[in-house]
Amino acid sequence: MEAKNKIRIAYQWYVTSEIVTGSHICENRSIFQARLNSMHLQLLKKYSKESVALLDATVGEIGINCFDHNVGQWQDIPGCWFDYGFEKDNKMWIVISDRGQGVLSSLRKVVPELKNDQEALETAFQKRISGRSPEQRGNGLKFVRNIINGNVDRGLLYLSGRGKVLLGNLVQEASQLFEIKKTTEKGTFSLLIWKIHEN
Repeated sequence: MEAKNKIRIAYQWYVTSEIVTGSHICENRSIFQARLNSMHLQLLKKYSKESVALLDATVGEIGINCFDHNVGQWQDIPGCWFDYGFEKDNKMWIVISDRGQGVLSSLRKVVPELKNDQEALETAFQKRISGRSPEQRGNGLKFVRNIINGNVDRGLLYLSGRGKVLLGNLVQEASQLFEIKKTTEKGTFSLLIWKIHEN
């Protein structure tokens, strides 16, 4: 199945009102970590350690957020959708999505004056802040932004509720892989496009 179809299926899972199960759903953090480790080992067979390590760290930050910020807050299906594939020119696409409470609901516990999903997303990607206060956390999405932003080999499309963040030079390529037809009030959807370098 081509990338567009796989990404479209993941997106439909993110926005659908129906409960759908699938092999790409990681029901808990341990399953996600195991699948991430498997991807890491697969990539190391062909690609440089530095490129794989940065990709692994980025995917890990996004994926772990799906669990850390949604304990007891799932809409229906716990866990995250995690899928990836390869395109030409050593480019990968990676989808990570969840049907949790969304960034706005999470951050409003710490910053109640946030007005909407877009403001919450921009805050999450630009500031050291976390919906898990009083824990001293909150570098996750800011860390992701710093790795991707302005890089010719990377791109990220990130959705939560009615908010959208686009980062990196390959972001237009990411946004062209599927059409956003509707929004949802909750959850998150991320699509990474990443060019990795061979050994």
